[in-house]
Amino acid sequence: MSPDAAALAVESALPIRRFYSWKGKRNYEGRWWSSTTRTHIAFESLLERDALMMADFDTEVVAIAAQPFALLWPRDTNGAKHHVPDFFVRLASGDGRVVDVKRAAAVKHAATQFELTRKACDEICWLYQVFTEPDPIVTANLRWLAGYRHDRFVPDVKIYDRITQAFTTPMPLALGVREAASSLNIPESPVLAHTYHLMWKHDLHTDLCTPLRMDRKVWR
Repeated sequence: MSPDAAALAVESALPIRRFYSWKGKRNYEGRWWSSTTRTHIAFESLLERDALMMADFDTEVVAIAAQPFALLWPRDTNGAKHHVPDFFVRLASGDGRVVDVKRAAAVKHAATQFELTRKACDEICWLYQVFTEPDPIVTANLRWLAGYRHDRFVPDVKIYDRITQAFTTPMPLALGVREAASSLNIPESPVLAHTYHLMWKHDLHTDLCTPLRMDRKVWR
């Protein structure tokens, strides 16, 4: 690959090919609304959707593009002759990361293609990741929090201050929400929705490796 490729704004590119669907297609496809890019990003499987969700939640990721380029190798190359990586993400550091998404059981079958892709990325100092099934508990928690990533759940300044004050020290989710709602004299349900949004935005934190329940500790 040309060293000049590293300077390209790949994260702003449109998909290099169309996303097709047909009756009886086995994988599920759609578009993920990214709170990072504030755009819809296409995916072609539920695992790709999980990869997008994880990237959207990652504070180090500042931009994401789906299938923005293709790699072509000479005909005499042993293995794959062409490949379209699933995603490209731009990190806050300025580094680029190419992401391929594959079920763990299928990684071995695509090993040669992935190794060629990794070597191509190494040539221009891009990072490379093969994304497989993430931890199921973390995934379930993020799927829940992702439902509150939209702007309609952004609290105003007064509500933000009361919620974050309630969780200044680690506090069970239910108790912190109750305390904030009581001090604001509003119902608990909108306060809980705002709290989930702040957890998605990393203004509040919890242990995502355990099931997210109302008795789980949350902190600022």
